[in-house]
Amino acid sequence: MPPQSLFDKCDMAKGRHIFHRMLNWVLPERCPCCGTITAAGGSFCVFCWQKLEFLGPPWCRGCATPFEFDRGADAYCAVCIANPPRHDGIRAAVKYDDLSAQVALRLKYGGKIGLARVIAQHMLRHLPEEQEQLIISPVPLHWTRIWSRSFNQSALIGKQLADMSGLAFVPDILVRHKRTPSMRGLDHKRRREAVASAFAVHPKYKGALKGRSIILIDDVLTTGATSDGCVAVLKRGGADWVQIFCWARALRGDGTQAGTTISFDA
Repeated sequence: MPPQSLFDKCDMAKGRHIFHRMLNWVLPERCPCCGTITAAGGSFCVFCWQKLEFLGPPWCRGCATPFEFDRGADAYCAVCIANPPRHDGIRAAVKYDDLSAQVALRLKYGGKIGLARVIAQHMLRHLPEEQEQLIISPVPLHWTRIWSRSFNQSALIGKQLADMSGLAFVPDILVRHKRTPSMRGLDHKRRREAVASAFAVHPKYKGALKGRSIILIDDVLTTGATSDGCVAVLKRGGADWVQIFCWARALRGDGTQAGTTISFDA
């Protein structure tokens, strides 16, 4: 059979372009924050894009709290110096607020699973340069929540990030063997108590995590109690380095770290 001609390839490309234009007309892309129809190829409407607070350096090496000026890549904030975190850094795409929360809500409860790719695209810029033996793994859900929701939003995000970066994705390193109660309105101490002993390394990975580097995927980080519980288990299981990646995170002092605005029970 003769090879496909250049003209045939051009015709196919034109056909795909027409198909995508027709699909966008019938099912136009909408802003994940407000639902407004967006321009072709744009994830967010102009208004929401300008309102979202994207995070990046300069920030604390430990918790990634933004600094007003560059203190150097190895600088820690006063809180991390006084109380060093268990994790090896937090990397969030945006600041947690009512606007960014809508993206996570539409994915988590609205079933808009395509938003996992949008979120992963904005996480991609935070991946470390050194990626040897790096593993991506999500914060797990209890089986009853998987059954009721049919998916783990953190796993969807992690899979998309792995596909974009070429990194290994291992979705079941951690298991959640205890269903935690609703954390709505709980302070950080009570949230930590609620997730105590909720996670464990899957038996098939015991002994296999020694010296490994893991990116732990969560959708939203408010108090950090859930992710801290996961990090502690991974480190006890032998992991040498664990960094938390999320779509949105509460910043210290903005009134959201106690989970007082919107509940994101895993």
